[in-house]
This record gives sequence, structure tokens and C-alpha cells, in this order.
Amino acid sequence: MKSTGADNLSELLSVSQTAQVLGVTRQRVHNLIKNGQITAHKLGRYYYISTSEIESYRDQPLGKPYQPRSTIPEENSIDNHQ
Repeated sequence: MKSTGADNLSELLSVSQTAQVLGVTRQRVHNLIKNGQITAHKLGRYYYISTSEIESYRDQPLGKPYQPRSTIPEENSIDNHQ
């Protein structure tokens, strides 16, 4: 199905097709839509996701962001309290 809006070059995929592309379940795709992690277009009672939206979701880093630990003891630490 082709989009007729601003994403003329982007193809729209159903939730099932999106789940196959991402290697997840349809319920996971619905959760991603609900949580705002993927933007979907609702046509009637069905959701469709643009291929560009899927690619931008795939490009996101996985896991928590890296936060290095400090090796310098903090002044207000319980361990340093005298």
C-alpha cells in the first residue's frame, strides 16, 4: 500500500508485516505504537506503519545509555562520614 501524504516515497506496512520485518510479535508492535516509540497511521480500525518509521526505529541504540562510574569517592558518602 502506498502513502498519498507527505511520505510519497514511503511504503506503508500493516502491523503483521511490521512485526515480521522487526522479528517481533504483533502485540509488541501495538505496544510500540501505544508507547509512542513508533508512529503509525490509523486507517479505519487498522494501523499502518511507514517503512521510514521502521528504519528510524531500527537505528535507535539498544539498552541503557552508558554512564561511567566515578572512581573518586564522594564527599557526602556514608562511607566517608567520620
